[in-house]
Formats: sequence, structure tokens, C-alpha cells
Amino acid sequence: MLLELFLFAIYFGFFSWLTYKPNRNGVSQSKLLLPAGGEAIEIVTATPKEQLQQQPLVAVEVNFSNTMRNEYISSRLNSRQEVEENSNHIGRGELAIALHNQPKPKLQLEEIATSANAELKYDNKIINEAVEQSRLAVVQKIKEFVDHKNNTTGSYRPLYELLTDYPFRIGKMLRPTMCISVARAVGGMGQDALTSAAALELYHNAFLIHDDIEDGSESRRGKGTLHQIIGVPRAINVGDATNVLAVGLLLENLSAIGVSKALNVLHEIEFMAQQSVEGQAMELDWVATNASNLTDQDYFKMCVKKTCWYTFITPCRIGLIVGHPSASGKDLVKQLAGVTRFGMILGIAFQIQDDLLNLQGEIETYGKEIGGDIYEGKRTLMLNHVLANSGKNAEKILEILALPREQKTPEQLEFIMEQMQRCGSIEHGWRVARSLAKKAEEIFDSLDFIRPSTPLRPEEQWVCPVHDGRFVKELINYVIYRNV
Repeated sequence: MLLELFLFAIYFGFFSWLTYKPNRNGVSQSKLLLPAGGEAIEIVTATPKEQLQQQPLVAVEVNFSNTMRNEYISSRLNSRQEVEENSNHIGRGELAIALHNQPKPKLQLEEIATSANAELKYDNKIINEAVEQSRLAVVQKIKEFVDHKNNTTGSYRPLYELLTDYPFRIGKMLRPTMCISVARAVGGMGQDALTSAAALELYHNAFLIHDDIEDGSESRRGKGTLHQIIGVPRAINVGDATNVLAVGLLLENLSAIGVSKALNVLHEIEFMAQQSVEGQAMELDWVATNASNLTDQDYFKMCVKKTCWYTFITPCRIGLIVGHPSASGKDLVKQLAGVTRFGMILGIAFQIQDDLLNLQGEIETYGKEIGGDIYEGKRTLMLNHVLANSGKNAEKILEILALPREQKTPEQLEFIMEQMQRCGSIEHGWRVARSLAKKAEEIFDSLDFIRPSTPLRPEEQWVCPVHDGRFVKELINYVIYRNV
């Protein structure tokens, strides 16, 4: 394995130099496919969070710096008129989102869902068909690759048996399905995206194993977490091995889609991993320091790093890179910027909704511990909101959050939940997530390079007919209204 990694490092370094070799001034000649840097993404709320209860309109501005075109446009929406004039504008590197937060009676999440109109529904057939076909293909791809490694002379077989635990549990399989669907939606073959899709699923499962350990989570996909079953040291090693396995799987792209596209995919994966660990570090630091003055802006920045890149942005970008007929970076600048904006906004909505489900979902459908975020002390949009709006009770909430997980009681959990209901924190989260999803839909509809549907080729035997723009569009409603 070490020899394989060493040879890969040499191989990757050589071709990276060929593709991105510096000019005489030491400046890279081609960086068009690289994502925007972390500091280039700024999300701010125009209204202080302590005024949210009285403010009828909350403006959330997302300034996206497109380093691929060396532009950075930043603006501030300081008045209601400016918000209304700019709320539907998608400028060069800029998104302005108007979130209507009209004071309304406090509602339970279930009541909000029940009282909503027909737009709350999503086409379950499209989602299920695409996801299930992706699951069959991806799981088979992972199994074949694991079996191959397991049959290598001298391999330690018990390790490889554990590598298929999380991937073979019934998860959402959203990331692989997005990757395959976007690849086909821009004219590519589903088969060409399968290796990258399977690698994304492996990285996801590796993150989950480590994340569950760091958070002290007790359940995952309806079963006990891996570290509870086999112990923390062995689970950490399985997570490490899963990451290594994903790297090995990506090597298959070199022959499957060509060196240029394969290297671009690797660059995307590397940046995704960097953003993910930075986002996780932010969240863990907030818990460790019992952070008390976090704003919506802070939460959004964490979401972009921890959730958006590896859950939405990167699968879409890789699908675009693999499926687009051109391997030239100059042809993909506009398209990559578009799917990045789409994935960022939808990813924030997804994380808010996931946090809401953690508070009021059902374990049978949610698959994770209900209330686990509070037991773990995670700073969610709703928790930050209740801390800002619960007055003297905020101190008591912070005292509860500071306790180790095992010392927190159900009564303390109920107290925090009651404060969230009293302060309108649940409804606030629901409405922000819904508004962001609406903006994501607007962005998606503006992506003229995404085909509404793509006919199946004869050689695409395992691909679902709706593995195309139809799945990606339907995903927007699914993100918000799943399991509700």
C-alpha cells in the first residue's frame, strides 16, 4: 500500500506539473478549474440577530468571490428598498437573498409542514428511482473494489469486512446521484461518472465514522455507530482505511476519463476535504469553548465549509467536469461558478433542515439520534437564535450546553426545546431553510447548460432515466420536505 501511494504521488505530481506548470514568473498558467478559496466566501446578515423578532424582513447576502475570474463584488443591503430591488438579482459573483420573516404564531415543525401548500411536495418517484439505481451501481462498484483489495496477497481480511459497514447501510446516496445526474445533464455518460461517484460515497462514509466519534453520536442510519460496535481505536482505523480506499478508486479515472479530467477531479476532492475539515474544526471549537455569541453569519460560514462543499458543490462540480465534452478549463469557468452558487445555497438549506430534523424528526426515518445536537452541544441556527432571544434563560442554556454529554438529562433537553418554541427558533430555522431553497431553485433555473432531460444511451444499462436535470431539480424540494 505504501509503495502504491508513493508511486501515485510521483504520478500525480508529474502530471499536475504538466497541467499547471508555472510560467517564467512563477505564476500558474491554468487555474481555471480550481474552486474559490475559503476566505472568498462571505455570508452576512444585514439585520442584527437580536432584532430578528421585530424585523419583518431579514436580508441575507451571500457574496461569492469568483477567483477563477479574479473578481470580487461585495455589497450591503441596508434598506428594505434595496433588498426588494436586489433580492432576485444574480450578479457576477453575488447573490442577494431576501428572507421573509413575518411574525407568526409559534408552530411545531410538523404543523408547519401540514399547513404548507402543494409546493411542499416532491416527486418521490423521481427521487427514489434515481437514488436506488445509484445505490445499486455504487455499492457494487465499492464491493468490487474492496474485494479486489481484499484478495491482494498479504491483505488483512477482517479490515476489509469492516470497510463495507457504513457504505452498505441504507443512506441517502445523494452525493453519488447528484454527480451522475449532473454528468448526464451536461451531455456526458453516467458510466463515466460512476468511479467518482463511488469515491465520493467512500469519502462521505469515512467522514461519518470520524464525525460520529468526535460528536459522541450513538446511532447512524438506524443502527449503532461503528465506534460503539467495535470501539473507538478500530473505528478510527476503518475511517482512515476508507479514505485511503477512495484515493485508490480515483486512480481508475486516469484510464476511464483521461488524465486531464482525472486530475481536475482530484483537485476538486482535495479542496473539498480541506474545506470539510476546516468546517468540522469550527464546529468542534464552538462546542469546546461553549461559544455564546455566534451569529447567523458564523453558522452559514461553517455550513459552507462543513456541508456545502462535500454534500452539494463538489458532487455537482465533478459531475460537470466528467460529463462536459470539453476538458479545457476555459470552457467551464461560467458553468462551474453556476453550480457552485447553486450548491452553496442549497447546502445551507440542507444543513438547517437536517438540524431541524434532529430536533423534531423520527428516528425511524431520520436515522440518527433525535436531540443529539443538543446533547453534543452543536451550535445550530436554532440554538444560536434561542441564545440571542431567550433573555436570562440564555445563561441557563449555556450552563446545560457546557455539561458533558453523559451528564445532560432529558429534562434539560426539554427545557432548551421549550425555549426554542417560545422564542420562535424552530419556525425561524424552517423559514430560512425554505427561503434558501427557493433561491436555489431560481439559480438552478438560470443554469442554461443543464438539460431538462437526457435520453438514455444503449450502453447505459444501469442508469435510471431520471438521472439528469430532473433529479437535481426535484432534489431542491426533497432537501426541505424530506421526512417531514
